[in-house]
Amino acid sequence: MAFSKQEKTILYLLASVSFTNILDFMVMMPLGHEFQTVFSLSPPQWSTVVSAYTFAAGISGVTSIFFIDKIERKRFLLTLYIGFIIGTIFCGLAQGYYTLVAARAFTGIFGGVINALLFALVGDLIKPQDRGKGIGILMMGFSPASALGVPFGLYFGVTFSWRVPFFAIAAMGLVLLVLLFRYIPVVDTHVKLNKGQSPLPQLLQVFKNPNQLKALAGAFAMFCGHFIIVPFLAPYMVSNVGFEEVQLTWIYFAGGVITIFTSPFIGKLSDQIGKFPVMAILAFLATIPMVIITNLESAPVWFVLIFTTVFFITGGRSIPGNAIILSTALPAQRGSFMSIRAAVQQFASATAAFSAGFILTQTPDGKYDHYEIAGYVGVLLTIISVIILKKVKEQY
Repeated sequence: MAFSKQEKTILYLLASVSFTNILDFMVMMPLGHEFQTVFSLSPPQWSTVVSAYTFAAGISGVTSIFFIDKIERKRFLLTLYIGFIIGTIFCGLAQGYYTLVAARAFTGIFGGVINALLFALVGDLIKPQDRGKGIGILMMGFSPASALGVPFGLYFGVTFSWRVPFFAIAAMGLVLLVLLFRYIPVVDTHVKLNKGQSPLPQLLQVFKNPNQLKALAGAFAMFCGHFIIVPFLAPYMVSNVGFEEVQLTWIYFAGGVITIFTSPFIGKLSDQIGKFPVMAILAFLATIPMVIITNLESAPVWFVLIFTTVFFITGGRSIPGNAIILSTALPAQRGSFMSIRAAVQQFASATAAFSAGFILTQTPDGKYDHYEIAGYVGVLLTIISVIILKKVKEQY
């Protein structure tokens, strides 16, 4: 079934919010070498900068469980987005390692809950049979963030200042804030369903629900397996493979452009032939670039781009994966459950980033050792995620 004009407007607007939210996080990765140079960061310090956002997002996600389904969705989204914009500005104003960590944590407090709220809105506004396509459109925000935002952010960050991309994201956010106010409808059915009810029993109910626990465990393994490779991808390509910093734009541009087309296709395919089969196929395909990328030494740009692009495409396994997870939640508890899912995602990403900082070591000449270990761990966790999610029953 085709989406109505209003549904399309809402979905693409939510995808735009996702774009700025993801871009704020993604732009840190290709600028990793720049940050490490400017602030003289060691691998553990850099992983702390990256994980500060995700740890804070995970904590705020857990906290939001107690009120996300008590607040009208539009009002809550506007409030969170204002906090996100302020946090992004703080990042651009950071003066050193500690202020940068604090700014990333502040931004994560708002950015992590935005992610949960966007998925909850798709669940509220889109019919179950079309949610795969809806989530595919929502996650298109990732594609232009990589294809356009990250390369331009990297270019301006390296050419002018690493501060410029953050101020640009804040400016885009202010424009989107106006559009959100105008076009997002009031969504309050969940408030009426939860009136007079305490969120604590709902939270405890999740821990008593084996199906939802399996879904969350599968999500943790899926996101942890992917993200253990991401934080050091750009620094490794520069220090070990021999990329120029500006050449990093090709990795994110190629991966982003192709996923603009593959993300909606993956969502559509998930609705047609089944969410789990599509997720499983992409997961097993993902293990190939994971191993190759993390074992590269010197290699031509075109060779690297083939496997980094496949890595981006197979990251689309989170589209059917998220649809499976979303299907385990009752409508009245959808916001709370997706907050838990978002918190699990953030904690998984933070754990992966933090762990990678201690797996990798840096030699005196600036090269990184043991990246291949992170790759093998990523493969193992990806396979585990498939085994767990196979046992999850899609119910709602």
